[in-house]
Amino acid sequence: MKATGRTLTLRGTTEPFLCTSDWYSENILDYANVLDITKAWRLRWFEVWPVDSLSLASAGSGQETALESVISTELPDPFFNRADDNRLIAWSNQSYSLGGKSIGANSMGITGHQVVIDPDHIIQKELNITFRMLGGSAFEDATTMANYIVYLEEYEITPTESIVSTIKQSAQSLNQ
Repeated sequence: MKATGRTLTLRGTTEPFLCTSDWYSENILDYANVLDITKAWRLRWFEVWPVDSLSLASAGSGQETALESVISTELPDPFFNRADDNRLIAWSNQSYSLGGKSIGANSMGITGHQVVIDPDHIIQKELNITFRMLGGSAFEDATTMANYIVYLEEYEITPTESIVSTIKQSAQSLNQ
């Protein structure tokens, strides 16, 4: 596997989705070029953040909420956030404080942020981003949207590496 020096940045905004315990997914890259099995991508970094300040939906509530996101090379059905599923290659979790009842009632601040990326992955077919927004009862069944930016690096791989990658990405988890 050899880096080509080329990069690709994917960025966008999701469609509105419900703030529930259900996951919402979108495909952000579809590279199914069967004639070029020597081209692959590797995820270098990604960031996600809400489109609107969540505190405006529940001003002064003092509640906390979390935006969870997962990057995957194939969508499991049903979707579970499990590190033993080879289709999932990166995870992010952000916690937000939504301001108190006095100063900063309409403010929102990040209280915690974690990004984990599997360093041993290759993207050849597709890339998906999945979200869920969790919070107190003030957010139940509200809709939200999320922004994302994904940084990819292009690699040249051998046909053997391509075959191994395809097998690894095809839900070969023992729990599936």
